Amino acid sequence: MGPFDRLGGGGAGGESAPRLTPGLLVVLCVLMTLNPIVANMYLPALGIMADDLGTNIVGIQLALTAFFLGVAVGQLVVGALSDSLGRRRVLVLSFVVLTAASSFVAAAPTLEVMILGRVLQGFGAAASVVIVRAIVSDIGVGTQVSRAYSILIGTLAVGPLLASLSGTVLLQISGWRAILVGTVVASVAYLVIAVVAIPESLPAARRAPFRLPSMIGSYGRLLRDPAYVGFALTMAFVFAGLTVYVNATSFVAQDVLGLSPWGFWLIFTAYGLSVFAGGWANAPLSARYGSRTMLAVDLAVAIITTAALVVITWLGALTVATYAVLIVVCCAAVAGVMANATTLTLGRVSFAAGSGAALMGCVQFALGALAAPIGGLAGPETALPMTLGMLGCFVLSLVASVFGRHHERRAPRGFPTDENPPALPGGGAAP
Repeated sequence: MGPFDRLGGGGAGGESAPRLTPGLLVVLCVLMTLNPIVANMYLPALGIMADDLGTNIVGIQLALTAFFLGVAVGQLVVGALSDSLGRRRVLVLSFVVLTAASSFVAAAPTLEVMILGRVLQGFGAAASVVIVRAIVSDIGVGTQVSRAYSILIGTLAVGPLLASLSGTVLLQISGWRAILVGTVVASVAYLVIAVVAIPESLPAARRAPFRLPSMIGSYGRLLRDPAYVGFALTMAFVFAGLTVYVNATSFVAQDVLGLSPWGFWLIFTAYGLSVFAGGWANAPLSARYGSRTMLAVDLAVAIITTAALVVITWLGALTVATYAVLIVVCCAAVAGVMANATTLTLGRVSFAAGSGAALMGCVQFALGALAAPIGGLAGPETALPMTLGMLGCFVLSLVASVFGRHHERRAPRGFPTDENPPALPGGGAAP
């Protein structure tokens, strides 16, 4: 039996759960590219958009912050709803919202209206993060779960690659408004994929009625597991560091390093390929050495390479070559951190995969939203805020992982024994 094969399990009343087959994994990988495409497609046009909309770099970066805030809040709602109504139905409805919001953004006449639309875009896009993770948790078995998360994180890099390429091409052909129209087209494509190719992974017997007090109580129970909180923050802080890089790399490449828009695309492509390679390499490594060991190794590599970037930038010795090499190594390690932290976090809450994935994703994107403007705080002429912001986030991720590991040793079952896991949405017995 292959790593992604599983005998179909029967739900109550004969309802059969799907298997985590290679075909389904490919579809989930495609859905994982949604957020980076919608979030990052306009990055090559940051400076032009800022001029046309009468703002500065930090002002236009708020559009990315708004998107992340929408994703953060949206995941809390989507996660609980999917535990109640099922994964597929909520995914399709969310992508309908995303398509409408993308059309609103494309027609926005001012920055303020665009920011509002980006919040709605993020709310609709939230499902692509939380439901993909929940589906893997629903039907994955044993080591195939960590392997699936590693592959999903690696494939996540395809999104920025497609976003930067399509954004650059559309900018050259028809200006930055065409990029926003491109997000509408992408949203429609993802909606079609959800309708056609996503099965329902949560049988009706495992669902719970959606009630606001129950949802709040469920998240409260999750927050009382300090190991869950520690590993979720590990993921969130390392994602925030990656967000600092992604949001600043356009002007760092073009204004600090003097590259053309196509030169920026090449640098961004190297970053994307490094995340792709790091995620895929982590799959066999985590299976052999364990997620905890690889998490520690990857965090160490990310911190060391980012510290080198800080020193080189501080000394005024940053070049295209050093920047590219250190970013590639750093982001490959970051992909491993994200995959292993996801495995450890959701391993704590298999009885409530939707809510567990949603709360983790909410914290992840909330911190990403806060961190997004850091790289531009000193203007577009220096890379120092970007490198310092990345280093600070990675150090905080290390602290959170130590905290999570400490409490995991004290409560290895994944939930306090005096709690009642079946009361959580999608409840079932705790492992």
